[in-house]
Amino acid sequence: MAKDAFLIIEDQKSMALLLQRELALLTDLTIYICHSLAEATALLNTNINIAVCLSDLNLPDAPQGEAIDLLLRKHITTIVVTASYNDEIRQAMFKRKVADYVLKDGLSSIRYAVQTAHTIYRNSQKQVWLLSTSSKSSSKLLGMLRIHHFQVSLYESCDELQEDLKTYSPDLLLLDVSDDFSNLELYTLVNHIRSQYSQNQLPMMSCAPSENIAATIKLMKYGVNDFYNTSFTAEEFYIRVQQNIQQAESFLEIERISQTDALTGIFNRGHFFKAGGERFEQLQSSQQYFFTVMADIDHFKRVNDNHGHQKGDEAITYTAHKIEQTFSNHLVARFGGEEFCILGQVEDAAEIEALCENLRATIENDSLNTTGVSFTISLGLTYSGKNLEEAVSKADKALYRAKESGRNRVSTEF
Repeated sequence: MAKDAFLIIEDQKSMALLLQRELALLTDLTIYICHSLAEATALLNTNINIAVCLSDLNLPDAPQGEAIDLLLRKHITTIVVTASYNDEIRQAMFKRKVADYVLKDGLSSIRYAVQTAHTIYRNSQKQVWLLSTSSKSSSKLLGMLRIHHFQVSLYESCDELQEDLKTYSPDLLLLDVSDDFSNLELYTLVNHIRSQYSQNQLPMMSCAPSENIAATIKLMKYGVNDFYNTSFTAEEFYIRVQQNIQQAESFLEIERISQTDALTGIFNRGHFFKAGGERFEQLQSSQQYFFTVMADIDHFKRVNDNHGHQKGDEAITYTAHKIEQTFSNHLVARFGGEEFCILGQVEDAAEIEALCENLRATIENDSLNTTGVSFTISLGLTYSGKNLEEAVSKADKALYRAKESGRNRVSTEF
């Protein structure tokens, strides 16, 4: 099966190379360049799969946009990149279902064009759900979303949508507000969704006519992120959709960075107490037993002093991954330095103690082969504590006893 690739059709070699260079900063996919309609025709007759094409509107052997005709006939997603702006042609291009129409009047517009091409390619991994009972409206929206490669699902009832939300969620939810849905039904739906997902976790957009703008604004007060008018243009729709998805992605990335340890990639101390506190309360309220473990690399200063800080970092990263691997069903975090903490539910104390011993033995036996440095860890384990802070304190006391007793062992605090 042919691999996906990008195509640039541009007769000016300097512009073609600029587009290629900017696009190459975003993707590892092959980027083909053609300087004429003849070259593009020959290339497209070979066994390659063009995901998205950036094409000039007018070429020496295709002065009337014949290259665009060729691309659309072959169902290739096309972004028109042109040096001359013509609103009549622009509107005609969107009617013919091009993905975008960009005026190449500077570096910023070039970067916008290649970013759009890359985004459209990545959209094949994005799920958009559309709630609509209007066949005409939904058909238009579905077609536009598919031009930009989104995976789209259509829902005609709030109940059906809510049922699917129990198992998974999309990257964006579009609400086509019409007379077929009562305001109360929509408010209830939005309220329900916002009780489970924040505006950054699941962005929502609503579409409504101008005469129904009050209801749309009320929906935004209930938690809808954005809205667009029924008389929207293709460009407005695509920009709003991408901005809402990108803003949600940016927030989630910032949230991920704030929750994880930069060196090891596992959770950090702050997230441990936030998520762990919630989990601790859930375990207590359901009268389930819990365990807390504190783990620490023995004589870590010697590792740094004798082998350097890079080896010290490798030892910490190796230990973090082994802890995460061993306690994969539980909450694991790096507390700082060479210290780690684990919180989880326990049904069999012997099983948790076996996991701790297995981790200790693995580090002792495999650390040299994996990192080039031989080291051990000590662990403190407890099954008690009125709250998470007390449980961590007890596990820390157990860890201290393990250190005082000779290190490379598991100690338990009851």
